[in-house]
Amino acid sequence: MNPLFQALLLLGLTAYSFAAPAADSVRWCNKSPQEQRKCEALKTATGHFTCLEKSDTMQCIEAIKAGMADAITLDGGDIYEASLANHDLHPIIAEDYGETSSDTCYYAVAVVKKGSGFSFSELKGKKSCHTGLGKSAGWNIPIGTLVSEGILKWEGPEKEQIESAVSRFFSASCVPGAAKDLYPKLCELCTNCARSHVEPYYDYEGAFKCLKDGKGDVAFVKHLTVLDANPNEYELLCKDGSRKELSDYLSCSLARVPGHAVVTRSDKDLAHKIWQYLEEAKSTFPNLFKSSDYGGKNLMFKDSTKKLVLAPDNMNAYLYLGAEYMHIIQALKKKEPSSIPTDPVKWCAVGKKEREKCDTWSINACTTGDCDKGKIKCISGVSVEDCIEKIMKKEADAVTMDGGYVYTAGKCGLVPVMAENYDAAACLSSSPAKGSYYAVAVVKKDSPLTWATLKGVKSCHTGLGRTAGWNIPMGILKKTVINDCDFSKFFSQSCVPGANKTSSLCSLCAGDKRVTIGGDDSKCSENDSESYYGYAGALR
Repeated sequence: MNPLFQALLLLGLTAYSFAAPAADSVRWCNKSPQEQRKCEALKTATGHFTCLEKSDTMQCIEAIKAGMADAITLDGGDIYEASLANHDLHPIIAEDYGETSSDTCYYAVAVVKKGSGFSFSELKGKKSCHTGLGKSAGWNIPIGTLVSEGILKWEGPEKEQIESAVSRFFSASCVPGAAKDLYPKLCELCTNCARSHVEPYYDYEGAFKCLKDGKGDVAFVKHLTVLDANPNEYELLCKDGSRKELSDYLSCSLARVPGHAVVTRSDKDLAHKIWQYLEEAKSTFPNLFKSSDYGGKNLMFKDSTKKLVLAPDNMNAYLYLGAEYMHIIQALKKKEPSSIPTDPVKWCAVGKKEREKCDTWSINACTTGDCDKGKIKCISGVSVEDCIEKIMKKEADAVTMDGGYVYTAGKCGLVPVMAENYDAAACLSSSPAKGSYYAVAVVKKDSPLTWATLKGVKSCHTGLGRTAGWNIPMGILKKTVINDCDFSKFFSQSCVPGANKTSSLCSLCAGDKRVTIGGDDSKCSENDSESYYGYAGALR
């Protein structure tokens, strides 16, 4: 799972409160008669669901967008497609596959029969079995990996669709959902090539069956699909050219992939209702994660699911899927970059004051006379995490951030390219300059406080998750004097911009003191609209 999602998840699980759901039911969209049968059984057992059957995933996505249905569980590739502007659906609940600890990810693997005598780089000309067009383990990850490794030659969508390149690469395939009339070789091994369970070789079990039946030479599935397969008959292809046992998926996978998730429209009340009804269903419908009674596998939810995990309110596909997966997606939608970048750098400015400074910078940076193509373009962000998300989505290019945020940004695939330096003399040195500063705890001179007597006092912090204002002091306190993980109980009152606004961690925050008319919702905001945000704000 994407680490930013994990961090947000901890906040979401501790801070979520639910309003009572509306009396109406959740309309679940299903892609096959077998799935519809399971849904009808869920409806009978709970009374909270109604069932709509469509022929494939895209029809379900469109039905949810149109308000004809409310929810469906999708894999990562479909989560990405469902999130695009023409659909705008959001992941709200993740499947968890962990036996002893939480694990909302799985591994994409390439499975072959033992003794078949070829490596991952020698797949050209082989017959391939895929879970479905655009699906994670069966298409996006293996095809994206083949492209990024230079094994599958493709000049990009400007020249041809990726399906055309794949149909030339493999001698024959089963890719459920491919256009049979345009790419007949991609459907050659299938029965009808439908992207639903009416195609026997659809999804994980279907793709593996395609290999077992001798139709294909390689099956692209997830590691959980083959854990119970005969280890004497099958093995994994590794990217380094080797082969390994089925149990060695940790060191022989194509990628670690975010698990399947329930998606719906951007509606908090609807999301709460779906979560609450599914939570209730676990006690009234024991087959929620079982499919054998309905004539199929992985119906509505994957059979390997152990529980469901609620995502925070602000979750979207980019945060859920994470940087590694998005890199694979972008490899399949690649465009050749120009040799000399001419577009302006899109700088993400956090808060109103930063935006004002950025706008001034942008004007001053315009030296060519063609200011429509200036060197800097300013993008507004409500917080550093908002800017991280914007950079992931390519809505912005850069932002300056505290070291605490650099850690989170790194987990999301961002990298530091420049650092501030506060020592002018170091800039004149021939050796590389390294910027650093000291984190300190400041009190008034007449205060009797010591580090050991801080419990119960009032505290001022630069912001939640920031280095000098939160990570360093709270880390030291946790090691030495704090026993309770609820930090709000240690200080009597605090201002920690970015914390839960209803907690004591925000009780000392002042918001925007310039607002004199109407309400001020900026209190405890993680930007300069909070008067006590940042270094100067904490000291103030």
